[in-house]
Amino acid sequence: MNGILLLDKPKGLSSHDCVNIARRAFNTRKVGHSGTLDPEASGVLVLAINQATRILEFLNQDDKRYEFEVCFNKTTNTLDHTGEVTEENPGHTIEIDDLERALSEFSGTYEQAPPAFAAVKVNGKKLYEYAREGKPIPEVPKRPITVHDIRRLTAPIKKDGLVYVSFSVHASKGFYVRKFAEDLAAKLNTIAHTTMIHRTKAGKFTLENSVSLQALKEGKASLLTMNEALEHIPHYHVSGETFQDVSHGKTLTIQSESQILRVVDDEGALIAIYIKKDASLYKPKKVFISGGLS
Repeated sequence: MNGILLLDKPKGLSSHDCVNIARRAFNTRKVGHSGTLDPEASGVLVLAINQATRILEFLNQDDKRYEFEVCFNKTTNTLDHTGEVTEENPGHTIEIDDLERALSEFSGTYEQAPPAFAAVKVNGKKLYEYAREGKPIPEVPKRPITVHDIRRLTAPIKKDGLVYVSFSVHASKGFYVRKFAEDLAAKLNTIAHTTMIHRTKAGKFTLENSVSLQALKEGKASLLTMNEALEHIPHYHVSGETFQDVSHGKTLTIQSESQILRVVDDEGALIAIYIKKDASLYKPKKVFISGGLS
């Protein structure tokens, strides 16, 4: 069984935990995921089963949408509620006008540094591994990210000297919600951490089309076909001798403006992914069949 599983990941599990659960559910070791979610984050996690692991690189270029809550005036070493409190600034006032002005400064493209507790690798080791071992955390260059839309969902709620506000964001791949909370707080002359992060969309994949962890464990999870998962890529239909050429990984001459094509057969199944090399020459990037026609 090959395909893409959209999982509504609950809090408390790492993305790798979910991969292991899917391995047991589908009785295969070949399970991967696209777009890591922190253990305390929930929402859409895209899992690939068997041959679909080979198309993950074509799924991970998409934008993400999140809803999240920020607690201002207190921060932690992980920038979320699971970490150790490192600083407090109780009583600092967050005015709505100031908050809206600060939010507007994050619209568009800017550079964001990953948080210390992140899965970004430096010299073969993830940043959070350095942090947990108490070792100096290597400096990682800031990365360009784009915020398409950021908005406040609730009015500030004051409690015990802290201020809680919920937000929604539509941002590019590589956007860190926890780091955004810290950067936003800095614009407001205070500190912050996240108390909740919920991914509502990953690329074209939505929460509404995702299955629960319980459904996965009970064998009730349906898969998207690989072709359905790549519908954002223009398709090219082949049959007969051309089908055989594709099965042997031969180049194709195709008149198309697209830099990448998903090649499908008579039944609409994905059989290959081709990449443009010059004006009309396409070479195979991935081939999912072999041996040609008998």
